[in-house]
Amino acid sequence: MNMRFHKYYFENFSPDTLFDLHNPRYVLSQAGVDSILERIAVCKPYSLKAEDFANRDLITAMLHIDVLQEKAGKLAMAVPFFTAKDASILKELSQDAAKRIASELFSRKAQIVQQVQRIKNGYCVERNLYHVLCAALFDGLLFDYLEEHELVTTSRIHKSGLDYLVILYEDTSSLNAYSDMLLCSYNRLMANGKGFVSFGDSQGNRHDFYRYYRQLELNLLPDQERIYGTYPVESLIENFDRLAHGKDVPAEYISIYEHFGYCQNGKIDVPIYDAHSYEITKQLYHFVIPFLAPHLADALALLQREVRLTAVSHGVAVKDIANEIYHLIFGEVNELLVQSGFVSAPPHYPGEGRYFKSFER
Repeated sequence: MNMRFHKYYFENFSPDTLFDLHNPRYVLSQAGVDSILERIAVCKPYSLKAEDFANRDLITAMLHIDVLQEKAGKLAMAVPFFTAKDASILKELSQDAAKRIASELFSRKAQIVQQVQRIKNGYCVERNLYHVLCAALFDGLLFDYLEEHELVTTSRIHKSGLDYLVILYEDTSSLNAYSDMLLCSYNRLMANGKGFVSFGDSQGNRHDFYRYYRQLELNLLPDQERIYGTYPVESLIENFDRLAHGKDVPAEYISIYEHFGYCQNGKIDVPIYDAHSYEITKQLYHFVIPFLAPHLADALALLQREVRLTAVSHGVAVKDIANEIYHLIFGEVNELLVQSGFVSAPPHYPGEGRYFKSFER
């Protein structure tokens, strides 16, 4: 069968974290991982033992990062994972809720636009709505609400002390055409509350700072590109923040920002979101939560009774699965917002997907 899996990570740890056996990105990049995942995913949960695999050390490593779980010496999956047969169920769980949520937003468009128009950063309200509503609210503040009400997991601290969630998707056309094409991927390279951001779909590798450092970790960059990795993340962010405040920065940093598309002709070329913008985002959150929360709660509560998903049969925590279902829901909502012109449509870059960049401070 030779399944392959896409690996998605929701990390709450520094981008400078050691790339070692404690780091899920390192372990899941090792040769032989996908064949282990396939055997365990397609077999009855807790029917295989570590002794059934040639690479026992890799099994141990996957147990250590909690991608696998063990009971009475037998193995099962421990993280949300989706195979081809789950595709129709995922759509069913997410699309109905998304339509109801989008309808609520459409009916209150005037009030939402009125609030976000108060952001004065030189960009149109539709572009700011993309970053504020589609990204910062749906993929930020609303996540916090759902965790507070114990509907999703957004944080899980592991034996290593690292805080992360791992989501696995089988690399198959039915799932790729769905999950990769939704606007629900928030990439943030942050330090001291500031950083480079991009938000869009997952149809490739974006030419942005976050993806750059992930590719650097995996040794997937040509030699001429590796030079940017010699600059400390904090230095790149702080100098851009200085530039945003109208201060001079070394020319070499301007060149880097232009290379990654955050500057053009020596000038910042992305919207800036500051403390004032965040206050407006919080006010928008308080406006939308009363009419969005019931739809989200109803949709995620269905998971408590859902037995058709493969991950459920492995005993994967329902709130962990709900994290990904919520991503699909708001990704569907965002697509409807883009199609209607409510928010700006991000450009498509061949090999990278659709996304917009910004800077938060």
